[in-house]
Amino acid sequence: MWERRSSFIFTVGSIAYGFYHFFKPRVISHAGAYEALNFILGFLSGRYFGLLFIMIATAKLYGIITDNTQLRLSLYFALLFLWILLAIGFFISFIQGNDNAAWIYTLIIAGLSTNIISAKPALNGREIDG
Repeated sequence: MWERRSSFIFTVGSIAYGFYHFFKPRVISHAGAYEALNFILGFLSGRYFGLLFIMIATAKLYGIITDNTQLRLSLYFALLFLWILLAIGFFISFIQGNDNAAWIYTLIIAGLSTNIISAKPALNGREIDG
């Protein structure tokens, strides 16, 4: 498990972010930084957006615990997509005049998560850590 700490941190952080939106659903519809994201994901309220993060990340956490490479890898890309979507939404909002640095943070999270996918063999002989 220690060799998967990046994957674990990325996953638990995604769950925490999901819980934030689940319990603070009005943030997406009322914060200026989320304006573009609210337009893009208008069909998802804040609570459902948070629930999406929670469900995907919890399933990925199960994949980490059970050492299911296919589950870990596919759900990693789903979470990466959500973080990149957040970054794009925040960046569009920033360009539109909403002062926020969230697009930088979400790009950093997405970028740092790419070290989860490793081309070198891990200690257990598997090539993909996900």
